[in-house]
Amino acid sequence: MKKIIVVGATGKLGKEVVEGLEKDYEVVRAGRSGPDLKLDAFDFSSVSKVFASVGSFDGLVSCIGGTPFKPFEELTMEDFATGLSTKCLSQLNLAKAAIPFLSENGSITLTSGIIGDEPLLAGACAAAANGALNMCVSTLAAEYAGKLRINIVSPSIIENSVDYYGMLFDGFEPTSKESIIHAYRRTISAPITGRVLRLTRS
Repeated sequence: MKKIIVVGATGKLGKEVVEGLEKDYEVVRAGRSGPDLKLDAFDFSSVSKVFASVGSFDGLVSCIGGTPFKPFEELTMEDFATGLSTKCLSQLNLAKAAIPFLSENGSITLTSGIIGDEPLLAGACAAAANGALNMCVSTLAAEYAGKLRINIVSPSIIENSVDYYGMLFDGFEPTSKESIIHAYRRTISAPITGRVLRLTRS
């Protein structure tokens, strides 16, 4: 049975992913509050030590990262730095820390979102962060070709977050739980790399 670490396992997306994987995989749930592994995605040394405590594993799934939603005129450079850091750089940090511990042809799955492809009012910061992450994956896939696979899942607003975001995503078809589960399972099992799996409806 493949061992998969899911970071952000207690969030709205992470819970869906864990539930969809745990029947067929050994799932290790990680995040700031655990419950299996506690880690700080921004601290490379700390993440490396946590992954080392697990030993070899077959896949990393990252379901973390949020960005500020504000009109462009209200966004500061600090807002952009925060968004890029929490959505993009933190996930790249997890990926980099995981590589030495991945089994042969192991998988890394990061998460971006629809705002990397579709315009949304007050979404400039999210667009920058998601777009940057999407553009990284093909380069990393080429760099690690034959050693590991790295892909991104890019959902629309997920069904269990519709009430939380209210009208912000008005007119966007939510991504179903089933679509989410299929996408993450595909990145773990299928012989694909360098892909952005877009689960989006405009």
